[in-house]
Amino acid sequence: MGGMQMSEILEEYKELCRELNEFEKNKIPLCAAETYISDFSKQALISNYEGKYSFVDSNGTNSFIGGTYVFRLNELLKKECQLLFNAKYTNADTVTGINCFTICAMSLLKNTDSVLITTPDQGGHASIPIILEKLGVNYEAIPYDYDNYQINYKELNNLCKSGLYKFLIFCQSDIINPPDMSKISLPDSMGIIYDGTQTLGLIAAGVLENPLEYINNIVLIGGTHKTLPAPACGLIMTNCSNYQQQLQKNITPNYLRNTQPNHIAALLLALIEQENFGKSYQNLTVKIANQLAEELSNLGFNIAKLKSNKYTYTHQLFILMNSLDTNEFYQTAENYNITLNKKHKRLFANDGIRIGTQEIARYNWKFGDVKMLAQLLYAIKNHNEKDIIYYRNKLILLKTPAFTFEDISIK
Repeated sequence: MGGMQMSEILEEYKELCRELNEFEKNKIPLCAAETYISDFSKQALISNYEGKYSFVDSNGTNSFIGGTYVFRLNELLKKECQLLFNAKYTNADTVTGINCFTICAMSLLKNTDSVLITTPDQGGHASIPIILEKLGVNYEAIPYDYDNYQINYKELNNLCKSGLYKFLIFCQSDIINPPDMSKISLPDSMGIIYDGTQTLGLIAAGVLENPLEYINNIVLIGGTHKTLPAPACGLIMTNCSNYQQQLQKNITPNYLRNTQPNHIAALLLALIEQENFGKSYQNLTVKIANQLAEELSNLGFNIAKLKSNKYTYTHQLFILMNSLDTNEFYQTAENYNITLNKKHKRLFANDGIRIGTQEIARYNWKFGDVKMLAQLLYAIKNHNEKDIIYYRNKLILLKTPAFTFEDISIK
């Protein structure tokens, strides 16, 4: 470097990256909140879209020279979302699922409104009550049937008839039995904010019902890096012209100015990827989740179950344990780079482990591979170090990405 001294912090950063790369190479990915992002999609993250501004005023003029390229990118994204989600309005200026929700709440709710929400005990995201409190919006719990991991629709519909509430807010981070929109009797005066962060990929592929096709007064939002395998970005979609007008007026420039168009471009590529491979990939995700649940049940684990032949309709499965076993299981998994989440809430009968299969499905694992994974988790439960290392090492060799374009380079 021509005699220049390498920065000490730069050296530390290089070492940090080396450690992270080693961790990624050797982990068994079972965290429901993370996913594999393909090299095809990641190409856009280092494109010239990075740092570009774009704002089209009421006269249709872009305030930034060169901003028309970002505008055209967003138009392509809208086309793709109309194809996959049947959405007339799409916005991806937000950066995460919770950022999506905050922007929607600020745009669609007043501090005199009351809403019904999925609470953290029901698997709802813990940030939702905090955000609503900061905005001065009154909230109450959506009635919930914990035995069936589902909304209590009879009680919910009675509350909807009362005329007291402006919105239903579904935002479930822990979810094996998604809400059934066809069972909700929604008056014209009410709307729904449906945060599908965990299930957007399943919805895009038609594996789960599309809320936009059941109810008009609905906004479908979500972060794009769970079952939808894209870099972190936020997605807001609706077919309701009233909500569209409010969102268009408020998102930019009132609440957001600088966006991340490189992430939007990467999201577009991920959606194109899902258009081509999503149905096979997303169906396999749910299939593996149920296969793993069945194998674990056969090994003596207490797995949450929906009916005789079904443990989950999503990428998630719940292992129910007491508090001590939950903490021990989690700690052992962490020691061997096996990513998963521990939970201490009523949805898990107070304590348990959440597993997601969206990333291992991306490796196109077969039934024999799933059986090995079940044996690995059984070894963790029994603190059998020899078997943990044996099955972990075998599964690491099977981490070969599938369901992606392997030879398309975008210059």
